[in-house]
Amino acid sequence: MAGAMMAAWLDITPEVEDEFADWYFREHVPERVSLPGFLSGRRYTAPDGGPNKYLALYEATAKAVFASEAYRARLEAPTPRTSKIMPQFRNFARSVFDVRLELGNQYGGAVCTIRYGAGADLAGWLERDALPALAERSGICRVRLLEADEAQSKPQTSEARMRGNAGGNAWAPWTICIESIGMAWLRPAVAELLPDSALAQRGATEIATGYYDFVFGMEHRA
Repeated sequence: MAGAMMAAWLDITPEVEDEFADWYFREHVPERVSLPGFLSGRRYTAPDGGPNKYLALYEATAKAVFASEAYRARLEAPTPRTSKIMPQFRNFARSVFDVRLELGNQYGGAVCTIRYGAGADLAGWLERDALPALAERSGICRVRLLEADEAQSKPQTSEARMRGNAGGNAWAPWTICIESIGMAWLRPAVAELLPDSALAQRGATEIATGYYDFVFGMEHRA
């Protein structure tokens, strides 16, 4: 079980989209996942396009991994390809999370992320009622409630400055991450048990729900 996660949502300018896909696969994810404490990295694409067409999820043994000297060194010394690609990011959001609740332990080929702000009082209802019910639905592999660390989600690094110059360094205070065997199971389950209206009624703000298909993943190998 991962003790912590990092998520990034973004778009990319069309001029470098093909190179972005190759960079992510050949360089960026391997560079991150090879670091001590990382468990895995996965990339997803939204079948409906943007905003936030792309999603990346990283798992780690603990939140401290994302503040480690080894990781920080990568953020402060971007490669030539990273220096070319990251200024082309758009609508970027990044959060480092504690895994507050995890139900299930399987990877799914389809993922829904629900980002929201405020609503700390919402966590009790999610943990007690909504998320256990969702985890029991046919086709749902894993459900996680993620609580972000603001300071770690907003690092002042060379990479962050490149993204900031392009107009994006947002973060998500809370995120629900739901994995499923396919969209045909995922969309109806979320619509019935976790609609935006139910979250808003319980105090959630700035709700952003996205659906993504798995593209590739990599596990850390010692």
